[in-house]
Amino acid sequence: MTGTATDPRAAAFGFAQRKAWVFSAWWYGAIFSFSGVVHCVLAGILGQSAELGIFLAILGTVLAAVGWVLTMWPRFTRKLPKPASDIPRVEQGIRIAPGMIRTLLIASGLGIGALVLFTPKGASPEMLPILGILVAVPLGVAAGLAYTGWLMRNSAELYARWLERR
Repeated sequence: MTGTATDPRAAAFGFAQRKAWVFSAWWYGAIFSFSGVVHCVLAGILGQSAELGIFLAILGTVLAAVGWVLTMWPRFTRKLPKPASDIPRVEQGIRIAPGMIRTLLIASGLGIGALVLFTPKGASPEMLPILGILVAVPLGVAAGLAYTGWLMRNSAELYARWLERR
């Protein structure tokens, strides 16, 4: 049993879920773009080829643009959101998001540290642009998870403001 019909938070959570979906549609492509820019900058500083970074930046920009375009209708709609269908699951997501973010960042840091310490040429300057990508991606994912969690925690206020503007 989900309790959607009786829970007054269902509409606000549904609104936050719609905003999170619209955000995710372009954000995760933008992470590729950002990581490509990081690679380009680091490769440029070191005098290395920036091909991989340019490819990631273009791919990420295209993915972000496609995601943005595909979510134009839900982004600008005045239609009431579909109420959240599983309130306990939304509440669980709100509770576990900070731990997920910490775990992602710690695991990424340990993995990157292991690559630097235990692989041949792991700590060499040639690897710095690749390591930049490996740092940028989990930071972007963590930022996306943090924003989605913020949307869910503040869904009632955001929904009330949206209803006023509607």
